[in-house]
Amino acid sequence: MTATVAPTAAPDELVQRPTRAPGTEIHPPMGEGGTWVLQRGPRYVRVSPAIAELAGHLDGTHDQEGLARVMGGTWSPARVHQAVTRLDELDMIDRGEDTKPARERRIKMVPPFTVQFTLLKPGRTMQALQPLFIRLGNRYLIGAALLVAVVGVIALTAQSGPLITGLSGPLTPLTYAGILFGLIAGTSIHELGHAATLIRYGGRPSRIGIMIFYLMPAFFCDVSDSWRLPQRRQRVHVALAGPAVQTFLAGLAALLALPLAPSGLKTTLVFFALGSYLTGLLNLLPFIKLDGYIALMSHVDIPYLRDRAITDARRAIARLLFGGTYRRELNTRWTTWYGLACMAFPLYLLSTALQLWIDLLQRGGLFGICLAASGVSYLAYFLLRGLRRLATEVRAAGAAPHRVVPVSVALAAAAAALAWWPVPHTVSAAFVARPDGIDLVLMDGTDTDRIQPGQQVTLSANGPVLSPTLGTATITAQPPSQVGAPLSAFFPLRLDGDPELPVIAYRMTTGDQLSRTSGAAEVNTGRMPLWEVAYRNYISPFNPF
Repeated sequence: MTATVAPTAAPDELVQRPTRAPGTEIHPPMGEGGTWVLQRGPRYVRVSPAIAELAGHLDGTHDQEGLARVMGGTWSPARVHQAVTRLDELDMIDRGEDTKPARERRIKMVPPFTVQFTLLKPGRTMQALQPLFIRLGNRYLIGAALLVAVVGVIALTAQSGPLITGLSGPLTPLTYAGILFGLIAGTSIHELGHAATLIRYGGRPSRIGIMIFYLMPAFFCDVSDSWRLPQRRQRVHVALAGPAVQTFLAGLAALLALPLAPSGLKTTLVFFALGSYLTGLLNLLPFIKLDGYIALMSHVDIPYLRDRAITDARRAIARLLFGGTYRRELNTRWTTWYGLACMAFPLYLLSTALQLWIDLLQRGGLFGICLAASGVSYLAYFLLRGLRRLATEVRAAGAAPHRVVPVSVALAAAAAALAWWPVPHTVSAAFVARPDGIDLVLMDGTDTDRIQPGQQVTLSANGPVLSPTLGTATITAQPPSQVGAPLSAFFPLRLDGDPELPVIAYRMTTGDQLSRTSGAAEVNTGRMPLWEVAYRNYISPFNPF
């Protein structure tokens, strides 16, 4: 058996006359080179033919001695006890508590930053399309799709002008809706690519749905059944089918946009192409539970690779800092380094997403600040959870207190020093150029305590992705006033009859010739301790005092 979990001894009364847990299925090999698989709900465990045979006899009518006689050969009661205990650890033995297998929830949280909502469970219905998927999987069609993906990159590069203009300028609500609809449709077809490839090889997808992945909507398809496929390359093909389909769609969109004149449709197509290429690339990274990871896990043929590698990496850190004795999940050196990368990459990904959106959110007043604070809070929770798991590993390893205490004190001191480390503090706002001058404008809830006359303000375009600098300005000594400012100054939206919002305005002066009448602004208020920056950005706006 290849799955690894923390050992927990099975109660003797449950292993004397063992019975398979309700809903446990025994799958024979799907072809030459395949393995036997035990399945209970979403858990798949590959086992040897002997263990599969033993599982078939676990009906509660045989004790361990009887099972040893039925199995014959080298089987003994002690070996039966060991095998049944291991199956119990994997929840394959009836503990007398469940009358049926646990029903998988429609809404599922997948750590660290994914929430899945199951829309449908296709079961055997899609398998009727297997002949069609076999014909679509021929090498000529696959080669043509890859050619479209490659040529699409060239076409997208040739349209860099319209692309940069769209990335750095406001868009109409219709364009946003078209981009969002296209990306959602593209990810759904991406997931159908996984399902089609799995069905082509004889497998069956278990569920299809939508998810919130690192604050972004996406589709998913559960292809755990690919573990039953007899060949590693087939499992790799299932994992890579989604990114292949998505890059094909990206290339097709880029080619369709090439002959079009500048318009909302052209902007939608080039945005979709760029987003699909980036999504396909992200899916290939093996450090998060996406297609690249599934392909790597299938290629090296190590189930639960990421979880086990992270466990080894965490234990390596614990051993380095605190000492103690630790059991390895995997006996390869590279997987420890891989586990370290898997621990760090989600933090990098979330912090990058926050960095991309946080200025826009902070310009949006209390509501935007609340969303930004939620993201930062979850990042802090993720770090604290990692520290708690590290402490659990240290306690279980029997680390010596005379080493644990001073190292813990040193780490706490380093964290405190980091909290007091001076960092630049900026205030995210917007600007509006009026006939009588230029104003720095801020929504209610924005931190204005440190805004002073003479401070430098960076003015930039208000784009959905890019924000090129337009110039600089200086805050004058004129007192702030309550005025109105267009919504498009704060958000990258192009609206007819742009509605105005009540704002606080500070008059500024600039020597630059601005190419836009409104956009984003950032006030540099100096340096302050990191804890104070966090307090001012995410706590102070909600403080009623």
